[in-house]
Parts: sequence; structure tokens; C-alpha cells
Amino acid sequence: MNKDIGGDISNTRVLEIVKILSLGKRTGRLHVTNGAETCNIFFSEGQVVHAHCSGLTGIKAIQEASAWTSGEYRFFVDEQADMQSVFMGTDDVLLEVTNHLRQMDKVTSLIPSPAMVYALETDIRESEVQIKAAQWKVLSLVDGRKSIADIAQLVGIASSDAMKIFYTLLRSGLIREVSSEERDTGVGPTLNLPKTAFIESLVAALTRAIGPIAPYVVQETARDITADLLSEDPAQRAFLVETIADKIPEGRMSLAFLESMAEKLKEERAV
Repeated sequence: MNKDIGGDISNTRVLEIVKILSLGKRTGRLHVTNGAETCNIFFSEGQVVHAHCSGLTGIKAIQEASAWTSGEYRFFVDEQADMQSVFMGTDDVLLEVTNHLRQMDKVTSLIPSPAMVYALETDIRESEVQIKAAQWKVLSLVDGRKSIADIAQLVGIASSDAMKIFYTLLRSGLIREVSSEERDTGVGPTLNLPKTAFIESLVAALTRAIGPIAPYVVQETARDITADLLSEDPAQRAFLVETIADKIPEGRMSLAFLESMAEKLKEERAV
């Protein structure tokens, strides 16, 4: 059995190939392709020692390739890894990947592909939605044109991890799927905010910090604290700015927004 093997992963998925190579105590490199994407998984006497895939390494790389449903594979006998990125036994690797695939089965029932494109949902049903920093970072890039795969690349995460985040955002009612026609023209928030100098500065500063979700955040925050967006009261404006900053989970983004708006509020007081 000391020979190269190959085939189609639509017939034999990556997880099954890893099991086979492990049971056979094989040493070498498993090379998997899925369109333009490639993955290499290295084995030493049946133990997985290293993997890299689309900028990912270790167990994340194996999880990413294991979710592929089409492509080809080939095993090159005796090719050695030049580093180690997997530090668990193969049984644990298989368990981690199996759990990941179970999660992805749930995700793909709602989001079938990383090629899907979503836009911000402007008609939010929930009175309060809590999202984590990683989810916020993804949400800030949702613009009705970028696909999940595009956003995953920009954020520097696996497409499958991005799909999990989109699943949560979709279930929370924060985003919606867009049609191919909408993608051509671009889809963004269409909220009706007052066109005053203060609001325009507020939205511009927040957009620089968190992206196109900014108008939604301004309107939702104003509604939460019952702020009058047309008010010229400096105290009310300052409270609105501080409340918005508190909602930004990334410290540097929050600080940049506060610094920008502090200058604006100072200018208005001087007038």
C-alpha cells in the first residue's frame, strides 16, 4: 500500500480520507483542491502533524477542507512537513472535525454557500440585540455586495467560521439575503436620519469606525435612549455619542470614534 492514491472528494470526503490514512499508519502529504482553494495535510505514521489551507493552519485548516463537497485529492507518499501545527492525536482531530461538521450542517441548512451575499436589515424586530466583537467586525463589512467569502478574507477568518457568524446574525434579524439584481446596484441602510451637520458628522465618524452599519446604530441608539436627533442641546448630544461609543465592542474603534466626535462637539460649543 506504499503508493500514491487519489480521487474525487464528492465520493470520499476529507474526513474519511484522514481516517483511512490514519488507520493505514501512512506517512506523506494529502493534497486537496476545491476550485482555486487548496489544502495540504501532512501525516507521520498515521498521525496528523501539520495542515495549511487558504491562509489557515492546524486544526482550522482541516476543518475548512473537511467542509468541501467537491474537488479532488491526492496523497503523496513520504513527503514530510517542514513544521508542526497539529498537537493532538488523530482521534481528537477527528472528533474536533466531526463536531465542526455537525455545526456546519445546521448552518448550511440556512446559508448554503460562502458565495451568499447579505445586506443590513433596516427593520429590526428585536428591541435589543447583543453581538460579540467578532460578529460586530463581520457586520461592519456587510454592504449587499461582498460575499461571505469576501468578508471572511478581509477579516482573516475561515469561510466556515464566517458562515457561522452570518448564521447568528441572520437568526438575530440583523441581516437579510439580497438578490442578484440588488448586488449589481449595491444595498445599504436606507434609514431616514435628519440631514443636519451634527448627524452627518456623527454618521461619518461612526462609519469610519464600524462601517456601513453606522446609520442603523445611530437610529437604534437614539430610540433606546429616547434622544431627539434634531435637538441642539450639547448635553443630549454628548450623551448620545457616549452611549454609541459604549456599544462598540472593539476598544480602538470606540476610542477613535469618541476622539473624532469630541472635536466636533467642542467646535459646536465654541460657535
